Amino acid sequence: MRRSTIRDAACLTLVRGTDLGAVAEDFGAVTAYGRPMDIDEFCEEAFAYQEKHPMIALRPIGEWTLVVEDSGHQGVRPEVLRRVAHPEAVSLYWNEDVRTRFARTAEGVVRTAFEAVLPERREGTDPDGLERLREDLPWSQADPVALMMALAGRVTGLTPGSDWLAGEFATYPVAPWPDDLVPVALDEVEGYPAELLGAVHTSAEVDRRALVGTLTHYLATAGDCLELPVVQRLIAGVRPACGEVDQTVRELVWRGIWKAPASSDRNRVRAMQVLRHAMQADSRCALTGILAEAPRVRGVRAQEVAELVRRALLG
Repeated sequence: MRRSTIRDAACLTLVRGTDLGAVAEDFGAVTAYGRPMDIDEFCEEAFAYQEKHPMIALRPIGEWTLVVEDSGHQGVRPEVLRRVAHPEAVSLYWNEDVRTRFARTAEGVVRTAFEAVLPERREGTDPDGLERLREDLPWSQADPVALMMALAGRVTGLTPGSDWLAGEFATYPVAPWPDDLVPVALDEVEGYPAELLGAVHTSAEVDRRALVGTLTHYLATAGDCLELPVVQRLIAGVRPACGEVDQTVRELVWRGIWKAPASSDRNRVRAMQVLRHAMQADSRCALTGILAEAPRVRGVRAQEVAELVRRALLG
């Protein structure tokens, strides 16, 4: 690897199974734009489009699928690992700044993860799950990439070598999955009267859910995305299937990559990114997220949002 095209910065992910199409889709690949390439052609393409979108290259190795990213990091994102690691995935990442990451994920859950230069600081649901395989490797003495490759070989039963990068790959551009939502605490929401925020905390669940629908309609109108099926279901109080809102965001972002997006297109993406909060199971978190980020959408006025909250929760 250190003598290859991806020597300076890369992410390698090994996914158990050989359904390349399914693995590519779990990574967020835009499969209609797939092309066969060798590793050097792929790296040139990835470099040319690095400011627009990531790219992945896939090929089967034994009973596993190898996913290569040149200077990418999709394979260590929890948003990807949650989708792709069924039943299992092993990923290793390094960059020019000597940052590294090794992760083993099973059934969509990160079991063991650590920085190669600090293997004693492990995390995951089973942080010590690889100790029997890991502990006798010379972590303080050898190249961290070589160490991660050795551990990946032990976990998967594969023998790492230059042949991993030989031959033809199936390559795709990626429209990345949006970052997981981070709950917004009530005291982090700014620009609204304290009495309204207090009402968000103390009001009944049914009233909060109704308000989520009202705010969804308001934001979708401002963002010109009322016609989207997922938005219509959110307004009706029906939560779409898991990931459907994220898929809609990906599609809107991808459309903007291959054309000069109008201001209205960018505003539609912003509106959908805010409306992702409506998917949160906790209605308080859904509301605090929407209220905190609503001003990002052009055409949204804080006083109008505050009035909708007042009518819904205070009468």
